[in-house]
Amino acid sequence: MRCARGALQGTPGRTDNMQVTPAVLVACGLAVVLTVQAGLWRRQRRLAGALRRSQNSLRTLVRSSVDPVVILDDTLRITFASEAAGALLGLGTAPLAGVLVTDTVHPDDRAALFGALQGGTGESAVRTARVRQPEGRWRLVQITVRDLRDDPDVGALVLHCRDVSPSAPAPGADSELLELALTDPVTGLPNRTALIGRLGALQRGPRNRSHAMALIGISQSEALSPGEEATVLRALTSRLSRGLRAEDWLARGTDGDFAVLVQGTISDAEVVAARLVATIGRLATSTTTVPLTAVAGVGALTPDVDPGETLRRADLALRSARRSGAGSVHRYDDALRAEQDRRGVLRADLDGALERGELRLVFQPVVDAVLQRTVSIEALLRWRHPVLGEVSPMEFVPLAEESALIVGIGRWVLLEACRTAASLDDAELAVAVNVSAHQVRSGDLVPDVLAALEDSGLSPARLLVEITESVLLDDAHVVEDLGVLRRIGVRIAVDDFGTGWSSLAYLVGMPVDVLKMDQYFLSGVEHDPSRRAMCRAVLQLGTSLGLPVIVEGVTTPATLALLRDMGHRYLQGFQLSRPLEADALAAGVRLAAGALHGPEVVTP
Repeated sequence: MRCARGALQGTPGRTDNMQVTPAVLVACGLAVVLTVQAGLWRRQRRLAGALRRSQNSLRTLVRSSVDPVVILDDTLRITFASEAAGALLGLGTAPLAGVLVTDTVHPDDRAALFGALQGGTGESAVRTARVRQPEGRWRLVQITVRDLRDDPDVGALVLHCRDVSPSAPAPGADSELLELALTDPVTGLPNRTALIGRLGALQRGPRNRSHAMALIGISQSEALSPGEEATVLRALTSRLSRGLRAEDWLARGTDGDFAVLVQGTISDAEVVAARLVATIGRLATSTTTVPLTAVAGVGALTPDVDPGETLRRADLALRSARRSGAGSVHRYDDALRAEQDRRGVLRADLDGALERGELRLVFQPVVDAVLQRTVSIEALLRWRHPVLGEVSPMEFVPLAEESALIVGIGRWVLLEACRTAASLDDAELAVAVNVSAHQVRSGDLVPDVLAALEDSGLSPARLLVEITESVLLDDAHVVEDLGVLRRIGVRIAVDDFGTGWSSLAYLVGMPVDVLKMDQYFLSGVEHDPSRRAMCRAVLQLGTSLGLPVIVEGVTTPATLALLRDMGHRYLQGFQLSRPLEADALAAGVRLAAGALHGPEVVTP
């Protein structure tokens, strides 16, 4: 514009007026036009770049999904659909742009599906709905809704659709009822039946793609009402869905579990499972906040393994993860199968082990470090399997507790322990017997104790019944039964004390005479100041309540010396004596007290 301005106003320093020539006007006009066009061209390039980026994002979004993709505007009309979407939605090859997606969905499923579609932006949800087909039947479709309306490159609702219909409905079957039977009514996810069908389809499918499965186990520490539980399950479904890749397939398992079919190797499944487990934590409902934990078991899908066995393998891995604690992700391997087979053998053979004489008791002394004498012995159950040899109580006692066997075995242990103690020359030596929660809750504890005392002739004051902390929180009849035992002279000990701190308040006024401090506190106690502080705290608590404290798991001279310096009086562990067979008990009781002066460790 400078040339035009100079032409109109004259050149500085000139006093005479010049007339503007046509050539100058044309040149200036051309400059203006070129400047405007250059601006328009730059703007067009920016818009074209933005359009290319948006199209590239859309193509990437579609290519990243192995399932048909449908994109909707705010009115729920289709603006784009991938090639396979028409057949899945029952619309064939007709143009899909502008079709109202509500017209294709079963009326009974519209509320749940479109509630998810109209949800808050940024959310993701999984719904299962029936979609009408041209021949009049309904196809069951799992729809993962991704709300990308706030994404500047997409700006739409994106639906990843997956066919979860049964492959071959039985002749004459009601298709709607059949499809409903494949859907979990609470979460809208495919249920276990649909999961098995999907597993079968994948294993019969092309071999050029590998798949694996992850079972996500959810645990909660608080009881919920049915309504709250349903709310939590739906919230979990949404949370897990947001952690999935587009090609992953989510289904409902059993007992609160979720199943994820992962396209990829078992390592890919471990990565997905670890991500999902990490997302589980505290979950807020409208009425409360629920603390949740999760573990996962993963296994590969192979053509030579049927769906039922695939699920069993993943479940074995899940059980292994549960034993390791919250946050664990375990992979199936043959060792887990061997472990399960061993557990099956032990479970079967434990029934009848008592009658065959395979069970026996050993006894471990408890030493009074002040009086330097053995004051009691703890009866410990052992099993010598005719083929497998010695089986750890940590292995077979939980198996007994899974059935009614534990009550009969507990009754025998009481009787045998009382007989053994009564046969000893020391008329003051007490015997401690661990009693399972099942036996306490059965209501037979008092009759069993009375029968054992009467049969053996043992004084009630020489019997110490050991229970776990959790038993104190049971029904009122449990506390009443323990009170009855105390009134006849039997003493009650709380075993593994300190592992259930929530029950501390219940100690006051409860029928308890002795605390047994769990050996967990002794791990690293020689070098860990916090462990030493806990040991002192338990002793002080017992002293303030007038309850003697027995320390279990004393295995080294240094630990023994440290506990004695703290003031702990009643000690038990391999440093003092290993568990003794009944025929070696009389001599072993005397040797245990002498170990207070010896530096050597008595090896287990």
